[in-house]
Amino acid sequence: MAEALVDLWVRDTAVDPDPGQDGSDAGSLDEHERERWSRLTDASAARAYLALHLLARSEVGRLLGRPPGSLRFDRTCPDCDRQHGRPLLVDDPGLHLSLSRAGTVVALALSRSGAVGVDVEQGAGTRFEGFGQVALHPSEREGGVDNALAWVRKEACLKALGVGLRVEPASFVTPRAGVLTEVVGGMPSLTVVDIDAPAGCAAAVALVSRPGPFEVRHH
Repeated sequence: MAEALVDLWVRDTAVDPDPGQDGSDAGSLDEHERERWSRLTDASAARAYLALHLLARSEVGRLLGRPPGSLRFDRTCPDCDRQHGRPLLVDDPGLHLSLSRAGTVVALALSRSGAVGVDVEQGAGTRFEGFGQVALHPSEREGGVDNALAWVRKEACLKALGVGLRVEPASFVTPRAGVLTEVVGGMPSLTVVDIDAPAGCAAAVALVSRPGPFEVRHH
């Protein structure tokens, strides 16, 4: 049986700009993406958002042999039916994807092996009073836990399960890297691994899959 595989892209858009990041290729975005992009008033955040979504469309389009602008995504939120939920590829539901953005750093994960979740976070973003109550299980609040690593592992898992922050990160212990774990009772088990990220950031990717390791192919 072939090993499960996740294709991964991590970019710092401040030092690794992509063509079109200036907005010249924004025409390939759909109406929802353009509306979200236009509402970002911080220039660096807007560039990062645009770069991430152009990257996703470019790589998915390449895999499917389709023009990036022709791809259709459904982001229906199960709670309110608005278009801000996990992106699902209408044209090929068997190709799972996940996107993450923290400051100027962006990450994209694609997999046909199962539902995938990727998360990147700036370490500084987890150093605030009350973080433990928001993100850490009571058994983790005595110290010895890397806040940023705990956060990205948990959020990657919740994104892979499709529940996002509707499940409180503090309700479960940070899963160990490389170990198949049931993080939410009654939902599929998954495996999370840490991935390289630019200085000052932490990142992780999770895959809902069979027991055993999965390969992360960096691009």
